[in-house]
Amino acid sequence: MKERKNWKDLYPTPVYTLASFEIQLPRSTEEKTYYVLKSKNWVNVVPVTKTGEILLIKQYRYGIGEDSLELPGGIVDEDEPASELISAIRELREETGYATDPAKYKLLAKFSGNPAMFTNWSYSYVAYDVEPIHEVEFDEGEDIEIVIKKPEEVKRLLIEGTIHHPQMAAALGIYFLQNQ
Repeated sequence: MKERKNWKDLYPTPVYTLASFEIQLPRSTEEKTYYVLKSKNWVNVVPVTKTGEILLIKQYRYGIGEDSLELPGGIVDEDEPASELISAIRELREETGYATDPAKYKLLAKFSGNPAMFTNWSYSYVAYDVEPIHEVEFDEGEDIEIVIKKPEEVKRLLIEGTIHHPQMAAALGIYFLQNQ
């Protein structure tokens, strides 16, 4: 591992912090300043109903300025044991009102959102036998529509590029590879 020295938080925001550090270049004696986005870890969940359908959410994304078809997910709140799973359970409940027994969650994968620029990880889970149990609890910037699709429809949406969020596409791809 290369040593990243002289970390500086340059510009904090509620979601991430622009930071810099110095690192030794691989084929030089010089050090270079690199810039990264420090962020809390992320989580998403592939919710599968008792009938085998997949629950998706459609929500407006401010970055691209249009709706996006995705999986429920969000920011991991804590850096404690099981915090990723606890956050996956919470995000599914808050964004959809759906839930299941915590024992029916399984970690699919741990991804890096963009290892060139982000310092965090994204954890993807699958939750089996989800059903509507709770009222939704949207954040102030959320207006979410629940979309339930058969697995073949979700595969088609992936191939067409309708599901385009990379962490969501990766989670669904791993899910489908494990459930062929």
